[in-house]
Amino acid sequence: MPVFYQYHLPNAEPLNLILEQEFLHNYQRDDIRKTHHFNGRYENIYLTGEHIPQLNTVIKQARSQAEMALNQKPLRVGYWFNFMPPGAVTTAHRHDDYDELLSGVYYINVPENSGKLLLQDNNPSSDHDTVTITPQAGLLVFFKPDVMHEVTENMSGRNRLSLGMNFGMDNP
Repeated sequence: MPVFYQYHLPNAEPLNLILEQEFLHNYQRDDIRKTHHFNGRYENIYLTGEHIPQLNTVIKQARSQAEMALNQKPLRVGYWFNFMPPGAVTTAHRHDDYDELLSGVYYINVPENSGKLLLQDNNPSSDHDTVTITPQAGLLVFFKPDVMHEVTENMSGRNRLSLGMNFGMDNP
């Protein structure tokens, strides 16, 4: 697999509007799990299809694309929202702590200048050390879980919202 694989969700705009609206309605509830508290914010916010039924559409499409990319099924998917207000960054990290086979991100709301995804190319024969991806709403980007990645500073005056994902084998 190359450093990354991307897919544009068809008709994403109306879906993304609902996802963002429902996220903003729910994410500050006391019963919502939040992890990875860095620089004054939680990077991972765990809303589910029970909170936002339309989220199931994105997860179903992402799982299908991941299964095609890996030529393996069935896959399970773990996911979380990443809410980046102005000035926020996501520091360099990997997703290879457990049995992940693929990682990904789906972009819901991406104001201009709200940060780029930087992927470290682990391929020694590559001419580039870092692959820079300019996010777009409706874009789904997949990469290997051992790829070091980060998100540059949100320099817009608006919030950015994405959905991070990890895929692994579904053990029946």
